[in-house]
Amino acid sequence: MKPDQDFERLFRQEFKEIIPNLIWQNDLGEYEAFGKYRIIPQRSGYQVFCSATEVGTFYSTRTALSWCIADKHSAYNTARELLTIDNKLNALTQDINTRAAIGDRSQNLTLRETILTKLESKIIHKKQLENQLTKCVNWAKYMQLRGFNNETARTGRSQPNKTSR
Repeated sequence: MKPDQDFERLFRQEFKEIIPNLIWQNDLGEYEAFGKYRIIPQRSGYQVFCSATEVGTFYSTRTALSWCIADKHSAYNTARELLTIDNKLNALTQDINTRAAIGDRSQNLTLRETILTKLESKIIHKKQLENQLTKCVNWAKYMQLRGFNNETARTGRSQPNKTSR
C-alpha cells in the first residue's frame, strides 16, 4: 500500500464524524465533498458524481460545489435550477463567442453590423442568466454557512422574565 493511500485510510478512520462537512481536493485533482460527492475536472467542464451516479457537467467549480450543497440540504429545485442555468449560460456564451468571431472576420460591413445588433439581445440575456446563477450560488453559500453554525437561528429565552414583585 502506498503511503498516501495509508494516510487517507487513517484519515478517514480518525475523522468519521467530520467527513460529512469536509470539502477537499485529492492528489488526482478531484474534489470530494461531504463524503458523498466527487467533482472531477474534465476538458469541457467539471463532472459531478453523487455516490456512483453521474449528475451532470458543470462549467465552473463554483456552480458544481453549489449543486452539491443544494443536494446535501435537500433543495432539489435549487439544484436542478443550478444545473439548468449553468448549461444554458455555457451554451449562450459559446454562441455569442462564435457569432462575434464571425462578425469580426466578415469583410461585409452590413453583415458585421447586423451580427453585432443581433448579439445585443443575447448579451442582455446572458447577463440575466449570470444574475440568476449568482443568486443560486449565494443561496448555497448561505445554506452551507448556516449548516456549520446556525447563526441565523433565533435564540430565545428559556424562561420568561420574572420579577420579584
